[in-house]
Amino acid sequence: MSHAPAISVPVDTPLRAAIVDLDGTLVDTLGDFVVVLQHTLADMGCNPIEIARVDRGFVSMTVGKGTEDLLRRSLAHAWGLPDDATEVREAVPEAWRHYEPHYLRLNGQHSEVFPGVAEGLAQLSALGLPLACLTNKPTAFAEQLLARKGLRGHFAHVFGGDAFARKKPDPLPLIKTCEALGQPPSQTLMVGDSSNDAQAARAAGCPVLLVSYGYNHGHPIAEVPALAHVDRLDQVDWAGLFPR
Repeated sequence: MSHAPAISVPVDTPLRAAIVDLDGTLVDTLGDFVVVLQHTLADMGCNPIEIARVDRGFVSMTVGKGTEDLLRRSLAHAWGLPDDATEVREAVPEAWRHYEPHYLRLNGQHSEVFPGVAEGLAQLSALGLPLACLTNKPTAFAEQLLARKGLRGHFAHVFGGDAFARKKPDPLPLIKTCEALGQPPSQTLMVGDSSNDAQAARAAGCPVLLVSYGYNHGHPIAEVPALAHVDRLDQVDWAGLFPR
């Protein structure tokens, strides 16, 4: 059994709550995204070559900034156009109309909970901490996925990319989630997998812990400053991070 890494936290900022990202942190959802996007592109009239361009490698470097951004960049990539092309931007609302029912139908069918996540969340829950899941995925999709993967019961709150006026990496979602948890940002840990999470946490005033296995837009996560970079959530000394 692996030993938990030693994670030191300043004694003048005891941690009292945690916010956890979803895609790339709790669940490997790339398979869901690829299948749903390819159905969406087919509905949009794309040919097989265009559809095949939106594969797992592309999605792994694209996901994380919300559904509208993902759809816009996927359409542009499929069509061989710039991300900001007028034709692409104007097609996003139609793409969303196809994408939403496909996602609700397929959500979780092509995804897997990362190793150590269920155990790590159970360890966190056992400490009696207020926990929230904060993602740029639409709230309805996030709620459905967490329920289907047996993880929903760990969280007092689930907030998606449509819950607040702005999405991560803007700090607003973290600030609002801290308010819902009843703890200041300085005492609320953000657990994520990308520079999006780290940037939002830093701007909000939350300490951040990053997992090594997620989706960081093709860049090494080890280069992003954090309290620690961990390979599994069940290897963290949660009791040490959250002294009672």
